[in-house]
Amino acid sequence: MPKRKYICEFCDTEKPQEPRLVTLTMTRNGRWFIFENVPVHVCPNCGHRYYDGPMLLKLERMITEQLSEARPIEAWAFSLPNPD
Repeated sequence: MPKRKYICEFCDTEKPQEPRLVTLTMTRNGRWFIFENVPVHVCPNCGHRYYDGPMLLKLERMITEQLSEARPIEAWAFSLPNPD
């Protein structure tokens, strides 16, 4: 994956965005999904991630069409008190 030469929309740096593999979490209908080794471009200045549209569509299809290929994991969730 080549570096992208766009200006970062968050910090305005002109440094090329760097290709990386990251872990991404998504929620759909109250369920959590974890995707490992997702290719993204990352701003070297502020760390903002840029995901390609076709990759996001692929992840959505995996949730709806390939759930049997996912491995379940155990996790713990905490809810912090509302700071009102």
